[in-house]
Formats: sequence, structure tokens, C-alpha cells
Amino acid sequence: MESSTVKVKRRFASVVDLAVRAWQTFRRFPFVILSAIGAAVLLHHLAGIEFDPARGADTFYPALMACILGIPLFIAIELLAESRGWSGTARLEAALVGLALLVAYYAVLPYPITGAEVARCLLLIAGLHLLISFVPFGLRSGTENDLWQYNKVLLLRFILAALYTLVLYVGLSLALLACDTLLEIDVEPWNYVQLWYWAAFVYATWFFLAGIPENVRSLERVRDYPVGLRVFTQYVLIPLVVIYLIILYAYTAKIIIQWSLPQGWVGYPVIGVSVTGMLALLLVHPIRERAESAWIASYAKYFYWTLYPLIALLAIAIATRIADYGVTERRYLVVVAGAWLLGVALYFSFGRRKGIRVIPISLCIVTFLTTFGPWSATSVSRRSQLGRLRDILIREEVMIDGRLDSTPKRIDFERESEISDIVRYLHDMHGIADLRDWYARPERLPDEATPQLALQEMGLLYRRRWEERDEFAIRPREPNPLALEGFHYLYRITASAQNDTLELRARLDSATELYLHGTRLLLGPPDDPSERLLLELAPTILDLRERERRDEPYGPEASTLDVENARYRLVLHLAEADGYVIADSVRLSRFSATALITRK
Repeated sequence: MESSTVKVKRRFASVVDLAVRAWQTFRRFPFVILSAIGAAVLLHHLAGIEFDPARGADTFYPALMACILGIPLFIAIELLAESRGWSGTARLEAALVGLALLVAYYAVLPYPITGAEVARCLLLIAGLHLLISFVPFGLRSGTENDLWQYNKVLLLRFILAALYTLVLYVGLSLALLACDTLLEIDVEPWNYVQLWYWAAFVYATWFFLAGIPENVRSLERVRDYPVGLRVFTQYVLIPLVVIYLIILYAYTAKIIIQWSLPQGWVGYPVIGVSVTGMLALLLVHPIRERAESAWIASYAKYFYWTLYPLIALLAIAIATRIADYGVTERRYLVVVAGAWLLGVALYFSFGRRKGIRVIPISLCIVTFLTTFGPWSATSVSRRSQLGRLRDILIREEVMIDGRLDSTPKRIDFERESEISDIVRYLHDMHGIADLRDWYARPERLPDEATPQLALQEMGLLYRRRWEERDEFAIRPREPNPLALEGFHYLYRITASAQNDTLELRARLDSATELYLHGTRLLLGPPDDPSERLLLELAPTILDLRERERRDEPYGPEASTLDVENARYRLVLHLAEADGYVIADSVRLSRFSATALITRK
């Protein structure tokens, strides 16, 4: 039986071996791991201050973005250096060039960070990850087995890193909970979030890097294919792709039969099923010619042909959406993804060589092209929405002679909501600075201006995206006295809507009836419409609604209506009104007023 001393020595040797391998990984990828540690430190601090801008969280975002971007950047640089056999000095110089690029990126980031910069950073991260998938091999032609085996290692290592990280995090979280519950050590809720950042960025990155082979060119001689991967692809992934293809073709048939335009949302499942189908083909690439996988060859042969109708469906859907609402980053990327899918489908349908490396290389190039320049996603989207906003403001006569002022304006509810949506998009993604020159008094629109202020300085009201109706509650301020001299009747009107309709009938005498229906008030003989006096309440209610929203004081002259005809005079003194507005149509749910009536 093995002695306890030998067991201890072996366990100690395992710990030492683990430490040595961790150190070797750090020496191989020092800048990657330092970037991951930097991101974890910043996120640890941000979680502690709850990402609160008032506590200075905004100042850390540029550094955080640079650190996160540094992880795939330095991996790509190191893999390129290893594949080219660069010396240690050359590798250090390449890493320092990468560091200089990150510093320059950090320096040009605006403050505060806009949504457009976040979108650009995400595109850069995606492009660098795609670059990692082929950078050791470059654009050289020849066998593709080494490329496939290399990406197989990356994929399996990533899955294993994710699994280990999750188990580690759950275990350490339970340990923190035990310390909090049993040992009465204060553990704050954000401590669990901080723990996740360290596990996800430092441990997961370190573990993943330890599994990247140093000599990727030697993978050309590897011919093994994981059975689990084949089973997953053949019996899970490909059947799912076929099911979604059937659903999308059924939807295509439906809109053709109904002769209607496709929904804009259809673009996402089209892109999803197309990319998933390509992934399935890439996963089974080494075994597609084997006898036991003959049906995969048929799938590969016809898959790209099935994409053409779906790409046409995608093009119609996104073109309709852009025509109605202009270009945004998401719609731009859908257009680019559709164009890329069409190019790949044409390549694999009619190309002679049909190498799989064209997929990651072309997608990487497209991703980087959409990141910077006047043709980038953020630049095109910004120009589109600014132009769309200007056109609406001019058409609705909100912008006159190229200038905006704060004079109150009344426009259609849907147009006001549309303007609010565009201003909110510009605020979130690009900042309000682009609008400042449009205003007659630009100094009243600071850089930190909100969409509400931007709309207010246009003389409009800000509409939230979830508003389906513009609710109001009118309450004239006290005191609001009512003069009674010279009237025959005083009648207190109080009505509440039933089944969304406000209605009240009151017989004042044998020949006079007061009838309220919606926002129309009729006074006169019920059997003689020609002598009735009509009072339309909607204009006054809309005016008072604007005053209430702007918190403007008003007296009896604003909340009192005085109308007459040959037979009657009606003075209506408004007490309260509740309701909502849809497309500039007033719907009352509760109404209270005092009516003073004179018969002539």
C-alpha cells in the first residue's frame, strides 16, 4: 500500500505542476492575461459603486472597453507571432504595437461613452475573435484540415472553460453564502457579481489560453473526430436547421398567398438559421465524404440553394423597415449580414474550390469594414436618423427657416411620438450635440441634455415609447371662483365613462335638455336639432393639457367656455377632466363642470 508521505508528495507535485503550467501560460500570453486582470479590476470596482454615474462610473468605461478589447487583440498577435516563428524581441515589439493601438483607442473615446462607441467596440471584439480563428494560417491555400482541427480545439476548449468557470463560480458563491450565514461575515449582494467577473475574465481566460496548442501547423497530421461532436451535429443541429427552414418557407408561402409584406422581425430567424446551417456544415466538414455520413453530403449540396428565397425574404423585410423608419445600427447589420449570406451562398453554389476558410475570413473583413469610416454602421445610421428627423420637423412645421424654438406647437400624436423616438435614439447612440445647431438658442441645450429637454426646446412634448395613449388629468388650481349673475340655471355636471363612452342626459325643463356625449355638449330642445347649442370640449381640453404638462398657471378665463346662439347662452366652468388622447382624438373617462345657462 502506498504510504501517506508518497501521497502527499504526489499531491504537492500536482499543485506545483499546475502552478508551473499557469506560469508558462502567463509567459506565453502576458498581455492577454494582464488585460483580463485589468478588466476584472475595473468591473470589480464598478460593481462596488453599482455602475452609478453620480459616483464616477462613467470615467472607467473607456479603460474597461480597452481592456476587454485587448484580450482578443493580444491573442491574435501572439498566435500570429508563433505561426511566423518570430523571435522573442519581435513578439514583444508586436505586443507593444498592440498596446499602443489600445492606448490610442482609449484616447479617442468620447466622454461620456455613447451607444455608438459601445456598438463599435462590440464589432471590433467580434472581428478580432474571427481573426483568431484563422490568423495562424493566414490566407494561404492548401489543405484545410489544420484549420479545422485548430478551430475544433478552440471550440472544445471554450466549452470546457465555460463549464469549469460555471462550476467554480457556483462553488465559491455557496462558500460566500456559508460564510454569510454560518460565520456571520458580511457578504454584500455585489460581492457575488464581483466574484463572477474574476471567474469569467481571469480564470476562464487563463484556462482557455492553457489549451491553445503552440504548434498549430502540426494539427495537419491529426485525423481524429470527436464522436460526440458528430452525434450533436447530425442528430441535433442539422435537424433543428431543417425544422426552421420548413417554418420560414411556410411563412414565405403565407405572405405570398396573402400578398402582404413580411414582418421586420423575420430577418433575425433568417440570419440565425443561415449561420447555424453553415456552422453545422463546418462542424461535419472532415466526415462529409464518409460512407456513414452520405446524407450530410446531400445536405451540404442543397443547403445553400435553400437560402436564396430566404435572403430575398430578408431583403424585402429590411427594405420595408428602413423605408418606414430609416437606418439604425441593427438594421444596417442585418443588411450587411444579408449581403454576406448572398455572397457566401453564391460562392458555394457556383465556386470551383469551395474552401471553408472563406467563411471566417470574409466575415472578419466585413466586420472590420462596418466598424470605421463614413460607410460604417454608426456613421450611416447617424446620417439616416438625422435626415429623417429634419424631414419630419420641416414637414410638420416645427422647424421653420432651419431653426427650432421653444414656442409650444401642436402636432399629431403619432408624429410627436416618432420625433421622440428619433431624438431618444440620437441621445442614446450618438449624443445630442448633433442637434444643437438646429436650435435658435443652442446654449439652452447642453451636452448632457435629456431627450425631454430637446423636445421641450422644440415646443413639443416627449412621448415614451410604451405610450399607446396620452393620458391627462386636468385640475384647475384653487381658488377658481364662478360668477352667477344673470343666469336662469346652474347645473353641476358629473359623468364617468361606461364601456369607454362618456354620456350624460339632464332635463332642465320641458323644453331644454343638456346632453353630453364624449367631448360634445348639446343644449336645447331634444326634438329640434336646429335650435340646439353645440359646445366642443376637445380644443379647450387639449389646451389645458399642454398647460398642465408645462406646469403653467392659469385662471378662470382658461377653464371657462362661453358660447351662445339665438336661443341660449352657455357658460361652462370646468372643474376636472380625466382621459387620454389617441392620434389627437380626445377620449374622456371622467368629467366634472358647472354649467350656467340663460334662455333668451
